[in-house]
Amino acid sequence: MNPKPKLSQLPNYRPQRQQGVALIMVLLVVALVTVLAVQLNEKLQMNVVRTMNYQQTEQAYWYMLSAEEIARNLLQVQLKDSDGVVHQDQIWHQQSEEERVYPIEGGGLVRVDIKDLYGCFNLNALKGAGLTNEQLARRKVQMRMLLLAAVPDMQAYTADTIVESLADWLDKDDRLNSSYGAESADYESLEVPYQAANDYFVHESELRLVRGVTQPIYQALKPFVCVVPNTNKLRINFNTVAAEHGELLHAISLGGLTTDAGNSAISQRPDEGYERVEDVLNNSIVQQASQQAIRPDFGGVPKANGVTAENIGGMFDDLVVKSNYFELDTHVSVGDMVLRGQSKLYISDEETVVLMRGLGEP
Repeated sequence: MNPKPKLSQLPNYRPQRQQGVALIMVLLVVALVTVLAVQLNEKLQMNVVRTMNYQQTEQAYWYMLSAEEIARNLLQVQLKDSDGVVHQDQIWHQQSEEERVYPIEGGGLVRVDIKDLYGCFNLNALKGAGLTNEQLARRKVQMRMLLLAAVPDMQAYTADTIVESLADWLDKDDRLNSSYGAESADYESLEVPYQAANDYFVHESELRLVRGVTQPIYQALKPFVCVVPNTNKLRINFNTVAAEHGELLHAISLGGLTTDAGNSAISQRPDEGYERVEDVLNNSIVQQASQQAIRPDFGGVPKANGVTAENIGGMFDDLVVKSNYFELDTHVSVGDMVLRGQSKLYISDEETVVLMRGLGEP
């Protein structure tokens, strides 16, 4: 009989295949953990960036409100000191012209540009509520003449269309005032339909929605127009009309001043402005124009009953030297965040009121 083999003589079988499977499992676990770690790291970084952006945005917004409050106080003090007279030699205008930048804690910057809303044509002036036929006709003539002066190559029909469509956009109904106008039915038939506001403009950019206002026309007209919230009053402060904006004076004076004469009149005003409207009328250019007859351009639109060139008002009825409405354009830079904001203010001796506040490019 063969002897039984000893244990030391048995073949040594190693579980090599099982060890390979275990190694693969370990590698899969390591790979899975690595992927999860990378994803968690990316999410963590994203959350950190999001939190920083949120903090910087909040901080920039509060800096904007602080700048607004300082501007409100500055304007109110200056109006009190000047008895309401507003001109370009005042601090609010000087700091805007010089584009003064104010540093803030943490390396940020703040700049506030202030604009007198009586130094431009109020688009809401064509809202007919509370106006007589003669007053509304005057506003339409002024707007039409401003369009033709600001865009010299504009056709007369286009100017008529824009003016009448603008009046329809502002009035409270969907009834056309003339065949040149446009109401909701006209806008609803467009490829991207919308409705007429039938209310006041809130921002100048809404003008782009009005029939006939193309992008080139809007860009050409933009320097001369503005929106005074919730009012159809039209007041032009001779002291704050921008240099070389004779087109505005030409339109406001119903043709009494040519564009060149308007620019000359602006260049002759004193640095500290005029204290009374009577002083404006003593400006040599304005005085010479006042001796001439107005030349209103009614265009091709039929005039309302009773409206004539003789009863739509005088040449300089809309000129003033005092203002109550202002616009702030605030630039705030905090870290990597740049914030733009606009505010429209009503300023008087008794109060300062924020009429509108928005964010983004003007």
